[in-house]
Amino acid sequence: MEQIVQPIKSKKTLLAIITIIIAAVLIIGGFFIYKKYYQKAPATEQPQTLGGQIYEQIQNPAEKIPETNPFEAKTNPFEEAKTNPFKDVYKNPFGG
Repeated sequence: MEQIVQPIKSKKTLLAIITIIIAAVLIIGGFFIYKKYYQKAPATEQPQTLGGQIYEQIQNPAEKIPETNPFEAKTNPFEEAKTNPFKDVYKNPFGG
């Protein structure tokens, strides 16, 4: 057994190991104590504030936005208009 566990030769190393162990125990213990005694209170319904009352009374302007699709929009205003002023005006004398 003595061959497996070698004694710590330096006092600084021993002190560092003990300090790390104590710090770990304190941190873990503090965490559990904090969780036990400082739990959040159950959520209670708070009375409505002035801002909440105003928000419920106003209308949402985003609800009135018309649905627009730029790919379905009519982009050529001359599609239905007669744009060729010479159509049906000139008769080709050589054509049929």
